[in-house]
Amino acid sequence: MNFISTLQRWFPPQSELSGKSILFSAGAALVSVILVAMASRQMLQGIAGPFLLASMGASSVLLFVVPSSPMSRPWSFVGGHLIAGLIGVTSVQLIPDIATAAAVAAGGAILAMHLLRCMHPPGSATALLAVVGGDAVHNLGYQFLLSPVAINVAIMMGCALLYWHFSQRIQQGVSRQTLEAELKRSEEKWLSSGPAFSDEDLKRAMVEMDTFLDISRKDLKEIYSRAQQHTHARQLGSLRCGEIMSQPVISVEFGSELKEVWNLLEKYAIRGLPVIDRAQHVIGIVTVSDFVRHAEQLPQETLSERLTHLRHRTTRLESDKPEVAGQIMTHPVFTASEGQPLSEVVQQFTAKRIHHIPVVDLKQKLVGMLTREDVMAACGCLADEAVHDSEH
Repeated sequence: MNFISTLQRWFPPQSELSGKSILFSAGAALVSVILVAMASRQMLQGIAGPFLLASMGASSVLLFVVPSSPMSRPWSFVGGHLIAGLIGVTSVQLIPDIATAAAVAAGGAILAMHLLRCMHPPGSATALLAVVGGDAVHNLGYQFLLSPVAINVAIMMGCALLYWHFSQRIQQGVSRQTLEAELKRSEEKWLSSGPAFSDEDLKRAMVEMDTFLDISRKDLKEIYSRAQQHTHARQLGSLRCGEIMSQPVISVEFGSELKEVWNLLEKYAIRGLPVIDRAQHVIGIVTVSDFVRHAEQLPQETLSERLTHLRHRTTRLESDKPEVAGQIMTHPVFTASEGQPLSEVVQQFTAKRIHHIPVVDLKQKLVGMLTREDVMAACGCLADEAVHDSEH
């Protein structure tokens, strides 16, 4: 057992990719290198020199296996190869000794890629090829940057862009389907939470539509939604927001770190947290949807990786992503007063497609949170009371 544990420490798993993802990335690399080789050979006929750079093989690992790496970004790939190639050609032109020229090319390429923020390790191999490639490469001079370097890079970049596009569509499609299915179930549960609407509720909903109804599915859903709102209002009667709101309410501030916010959402199994200022006034709300919306803009491959990257604090002085609650919160936010009739507020859940409504007092300070679950529970209790009264 100790021997196995030692092996696991020495050879830890490099990724948690599924077999399908591994085959997809390997297949993409295979196809792209074939296309680069075929196109380059066709375009570079009559050129005395290599038509395919060996460094493209190393680039394919970055582009198709770890596309979320900063070293795999378009500028890193394109700039890394072209700038390193330029330094390699210049080194061999100015320095007669091949060994010295190779060392200068490698070191200079790394320095230039650092300064120009296009670090791409295979670029250093391109710089070395310009030096150690022999007379065929040396005779090309600076034409080496155009053919084969620029041609190889352009074709490989095109293949990578296509791969990224389709892989992201697949990942986002799966993630969006899961999220949309969850939201749809929540919406259906919300709309069906109350008792069946009456004919009067349906009539009032049709009057509010104020249009000639050549009934379509969309119109029927709209009528049903409006009728359900009236059902809630009728059943809730004079009930006030403050009577059913959840409290004490968990809240965060503008400067609360995203990891802290996410931990609170998980700990209390809730979907949203109000954001308050020092005077306890509500300035926004942070929901799971806000995390997803901002995570989708990050370069990581999967939604899970993007959410993980978004939640963790950046240790550098500068950050290219949101770091605190105030940067991702939804604002302005709809609020209700604790003395406000619940029937006036409940329809806002559907109208604004929201799940949480912060409740404030007369001084506009946060005192509670109203959720769809709170309203459904209240409707259920009132329905049970109505049944109990009818039986007696």
